[in-house]
Amino acid sequence: MIQSSGIIALLGLFGIMIGVAAVICVSSIFLGFRQLFEELMLRVDPHVRVLSRDGKYLPAADSLANAILQTFPDATIVPIIDGRAVAQCHRAYHVVHIRATDGAALERLRGVILVGTIPRTDREALIGAGVAERLSALPGDTVTLLSPEALHEAALGLGLLTTVNVRVAGIILTNDRTYDNTLVAVTRPLASQLFHCSPEATTALDIFGTNRHRGDEIASHVRRTIPPLYRALTWKDLHREMYSVMEWERGASFLLLSLIVLLAVFNIAAMLTMTVSSKQRDIAILRTLGADPTVIVRIIQYHGLLVGTTGTVLGAMLGIGLCIGQQQYHWIMLDPDHFVMQELPIALDWIATVVVIAISIGASFLAAQPSARRAMHLPIAESLRFE
Repeated sequence: MIQSSGIIALLGLFGIMIGVAAVICVSSIFLGFRQLFEELMLRVDPHVRVLSRDGKYLPAADSLANAILQTFPDATIVPIIDGRAVAQCHRAYHVVHIRATDGAALERLRGVILVGTIPRTDREALIGAGVAERLSALPGDTVTLLSPEALHEAALGLGLLTTVNVRVAGIILTNDRTYDNTLVAVTRPLASQLFHCSPEATTALDIFGTNRHRGDEIASHVRRTIPPLYRALTWKDLHREMYSVMEWERGASFLLLSLIVLLAVFNIAAMLTMTVSSKQRDIAILRTLGADPTVIVRIIQYHGLLVGTTGTVLGAMLGIGLCIGQQQYHWIMLDPDHFVMQELPIALDWIATVVVIAISIGASFLAAQPSARRAMHLPIAESLRFE
């Protein structure tokens, strides 16, 4: 029986080690994917976007921007004009999303340009890779844009169908299908002509902080101070559905993998139960010689903690080592033709590591309690009956 309890203890130790390592690795992989997702989203999206609650255009946009800059002087505020339009090139038509901003702000898109350059005039534009594919457009081609306002007026017979021609300066690839398949980035003067609005008109203010974590602080301040006719959205709010799914999957995977640790802890409970059963005579002799029952309880508890802590430490070392190894030596590579990354993204999740270590050690301690109580209340006379 002693040998059997030793095997069970070994199985429990390896179970805890594998469970802890699995939780650390999977949580770090999810964190790596989340950071990659954030980087992809922030290639185009701002940290905070201020919109109007009533109407398309933002009232008093300049005053609002100055008020925000007084509190956050290190922030960059970019007024934009957003709208839908129909693009036509080489007899192909496609509904696109127009995003107009100042020429200097277009420099932020330089990092995602696949082919071409930044627009240098008000008659040039950047288009998404999906838009370029559907229109068969290349840098240097001319794309004709038709706004809903122009189509509506022409349909009512209020005037001729007016169009705006732009030259494709470059093609961008953000790895976000929404933008790659619809985005057309132009300057504000061109958008004002397309949408028949004032050049100073603004549909939103894009706010860029020093980092993405600064965005939550800026958004909280803006929501507290701006009038109710405005609303502030962080980059998380702009992609709430995708971000919520990723957070849910991360939490669910952590809980499910933690069950591996808890199942391994049952082996510790079984091992201690068998140990107490096989050591009844020894425990009774110690009690007869005057040993304090609390001493026996501590021995059983320390036994469970020793197995649990050893497995936890080994599992944490294994999990952290695998994560650091992937970061340093890139063991798992991915096909860039099918994925947006060349290797498995991984970022060591220290919060999950600390939590799973605490769960593992705490569960090991709790698993020892039933056996410890049994040893403390063991009947001495019955245990020594045949001695």
